[in-house]
Amino acid sequence: MISTEETFDVKFVKRWTLSMSLFLIVQFIFFLVDGTGFEPNINDSQHLFARAGRWILDSKLFTEWFALYTFPFFNLCLAVHIIALLIRAGHDITVFFKK
Repeated sequence: MISTEETFDVKFVKRWTLSMSLFLIVQFIFFLVDGTGFEPNINDSQHLFARAGRWILDSKLFTEWFALYTFPFFNLCLAVHIIALLIRAGHDITVFFKK
């Protein structure tokens, strides 16, 4: 019979392997696409969502401070992905230490 501790460890390893694999694959795709003609075209229409998106993407945060890529949208995606991974890490740490 499998104990709960072993099941947690297997789920934990699978979840982190999947998360880190997805992160690395997305970053590799961004690296290949950055600076080419395959970058997505951000719609600059007068809709509220498009204006808010353009305001966020043109901010200093994603153009100067956190500028791993030349395309600001990729920098925004990278930041969101890192924040999601940090939240998951915090959750897993609290669950691990509650045992």
